[in-house]
Amino acid sequence: MKKIVIFGTGAAGRAIYRAIKDDLNVVAFIDNSTAKQGSKFDGVDICSVENLVNLDYDSVYLGGIWADDMEAQLRTLGIDESRITVLEEKDISFSTPSREVATDEVMRALDEYFRDIKMDYFLCNSGLISLLRGNPLSIVSDVDLYVMNYADLEYLARELPRALGSKYRLNLRYVEGEAAVRRDGEIKRICVVNNESESVAIDIGLFDEYGELMVCDYDDGRFFYFPKEIFEGGFTRLEYRGFELNVLKKYDEYLEFMYGKNYLEIPKRFSSNDYLNLKTKDELEALIARQ
Repeated sequence: MKKIVIFGTGAAGRAIYRAIKDDLNVVAFIDNSTAKQGSKFDGVDICSVENLVNLDYDSVYLGGIWADDMEAQLRTLGIDESRITVLEEKDISFSTPSREVATDEVMRALDEYFRDIKMDYFLCNSGLISLLRGNPLSIVSDVDLYVMNYADLEYLARELPRALGSKYRLNLRYVEGEAAVRRDGEIKRICVVNNESESVAIDIGLFDEYGELMVCDYDDGRFFYFPKEIFEGGFTRLEYRGFELNVLKKYDEYLEFMYGKNYLEIPKRFSSNDYLNLKTKDELEALIARQ
């Protein structure tokens, strides 16, 4: 049986493991997280990426949003291209039956809560595309929601634990260092999770006004940006599995600006470098200067 090493123990790595474990021999995971190295996932050893050269394997499997970076890291270790397998998007599902039920449950609860407290929000990015394709939200690694001002984000950080109860918890991420608008130490994102092995992941963030743009921090020091007019049309509601969720009225323009005109098509492969609207802060400032 072919011996496989899986790069990463995050949502994508675990999804790959579920997809191949019955047909292939997964001999190890490799991961850049020193906190995970030396431990196990489902009885399989987690090693450092550098330790790959000491393992007996046929191929390294990887996929997900950071696939390009993972592949580049393997190349720097001298791993031959023939031993690297990048799985296509259609072959990676982040969902499990329990995750699907829990994701729908918490999304219904969040929508009801937002409406009760009269707070505007909208669903976007891969979660919205999943809805438009007629798929469950749980098949994406995390569902992105955005609120409209920083005071709302602070309010949710305080009040959501009480509203959702002990079944769910919040993980807060903070701005570190230089950002486009918010200051170091301010809330960057709220992630709603539960205690299942394949947890729900609902990320609640915020777009900031930056000149004539709306921007939000990405995880690699760059920023998503959109023309402000995309946000000026307000919101509408789309049906999802017996209830409705808020989206921008101009959601089609939003998704096209981010992914291109064919955003409903499932790409063979999609990484962070395929977004059309990621810029560094210097690039944002140059873009604003040209307007």
